Amino acid sequence: MIFELTECEEIVGYKFKNLELFRQCFIHSSYVNEHPNFKDNERLEFFGDKIIDFVVTEFLYNNYPDDEEGRLTERRKNLVSKEPLGEVAIDLGLHKYILLGKGVEISSNPAEKVYSSLYESVVAGLYIDGGYDIAKKFIYKTLLTKNRVNKATQNKKPIKINDCDLKDYKSTLQEYVQSLKQGSPTYVTIGKTGPDNLPEFTEAVMVNGVKIAEGKGKSKKLAQQQSAKIALEILKNQKTKKVAQKSTKNIDNKKAVSNIKQSKKPTVGNKKPKNKSAKKLVKTNNTK
Repeated sequence: MIFELTECEEIVGYKFKNLELFRQCFIHSSYVNEHPNFKDNERLEFFGDKIIDFVVTEFLYNNYPDDEEGRLTERRKNLVSKEPLGEVAIDLGLHKYILLGKGVEISSNPAEKVYSSLYESVVAGLYIDGGYDIAKKFIYKTLLTKNRVNKATQNKKPIKINDCDLKDYKSTLQEYVQSLKQGSPTYVTIGKTGPDNLPEFTEAVMVNGVKIAEGKGKSKKLAQQQSAKIALEILKNQKTKKVAQKSTKNIDNKKAVSNIKQSKKPTVGNKKPKNKSAKKLVKTNNTK
C-alpha cells in the first residue's frame, strides 16, 4: 500500500490485529475499479453507520432525560449526518490516507460523502477487530466531544434551492407529528419524470399509513421537503378547524342552556298579584 498503517493506528488509538481489514477501511470504490484485487469500504461503511447511530442514540437517551423523541431525533441527526462525520475524519487527518481512483477529485468540504464514509468504515473496522467497547470509545473520543455535542443543539444551516433558503420542514413536521402522538412521518417516491440529467421527483408524505401531501423537486430530498411543508400546513389547518369547531360547539351549548333557563321564567303578564296588593284592593272596594 502507499501509506504506512502504523501512522493511521496512532491516529485511531488502536493497534489492529487484522491489518487487511484496517486497510480496507481506506479503499474507495473508485480505487477498486482500477485494482480489482482489493475490496472497497462500502460494506464497512454500511455497518459503521448503524454502530454510530446506536452509540449516539444511547448517549443522547442517557444524557438528555427531559428531551422528547422529536428533540432527541434532531440532536442525533445533527451528530450523525455527513457533514459532522466528515469534519471528524478531516480533523483527525484520516482523509489524507483515502485511496481513490485516478481522475477522481474531491474537495475539502466535510459534506463530501467520501469523508463520512471513511469515518463510518473505521468505526466498523474497530468493532470487528476489537469489539463494541473499542468502537464506542473511539466514537466518544472523536465524535461525542463536548464541543461537537453542543454544536448539535444549534440549528443547522438551511437547505438551499437556487440560492434561496428553505427551512428544514421535514424535521419540523416530524416534531409536530410526534407532539400529536402520531408516530413519525414516512416518505414514498411515487413518481419521476424528465431526463436523467434533469429529473423531477414526486414524494408523498404519510402519517400512520395515510397520505397527507405530495411534493415535487429536482431531487428526492427537495421533493420530501416540499411535501413536508404542505403537510404541515394541512395538519395545522385541521387542528385549527377542530379547535374552532369545539369552541363554536361550546358557545352553542351555553346559549342553549341560557335559552332553557329563560323559558322557565314566568312572563310579566302571567304574574299573580301578591297577597298584600290583593288585600289592599279588597279594602278599597269595601270602603266605597
